[in-house]
Amino acid sequence: MTFLIREGLAIDVDGIARVHVQGWRESYKDFMTPEALAGLSVEERRHMWQGILAQDDAQAKLAVALDADGEIVGFARGGPIRNKGADLLGTDAEIFAIYLLDKVKRQGLGRKLMAVVFDHLAAQGFRSVGLWVLKENGAARRFYETLGGQAGPEQSFDVRGQMLTEVAYRFEPIPRV
Repeated sequence: MTFLIREGLAIDVDGIARVHVQGWRESYKDFMTPEALAGLSVEERRHMWQGILAQDDAQAKLAVALDADGEIVGFARGGPIRNKGADLLGTDAEIFAIYLLDKVKRQGLGRKLMAVVFDHLAAQGFRSVGLWVLKENGAARRFYETLGGQAGPEQSFDVRGQMLTEVAYRFEPIPRV
């Protein structure tokens, strides 16, 4: 299957929100309660992404993947670390999100999206990048490890009443993938 990867734009907000929610539901169905997953809202994610895309942050990068029909099937976004001072990642940049629909996984698309964001962050002068992944998500953890990520500290957080644990992955230097 052929995919187009390009910069995410304000016109993409509906597709990004849809993939964000569907990606959570597909990827986290074995780790989260059905109630927590059912509570996810495309409308809430649309509003969130409208706010993100309204910010003009040249250091951040949003890359979207489109299938042959022009449908958004995945995205990745990274930029300067968000929680300066309180951050456990220990990096100067962060991958905020990467989501792919199940139907396009294991075709090299995740690697391509990460490469676009990694390259952008390196070009902006960042030396290291980190991300958070659910501890139980072995497939995603293996993916990050194949890209050279090293597991780091853990933290817990609440999603709609369910406590989850996530693990930090660090990339230093930022890899060329």
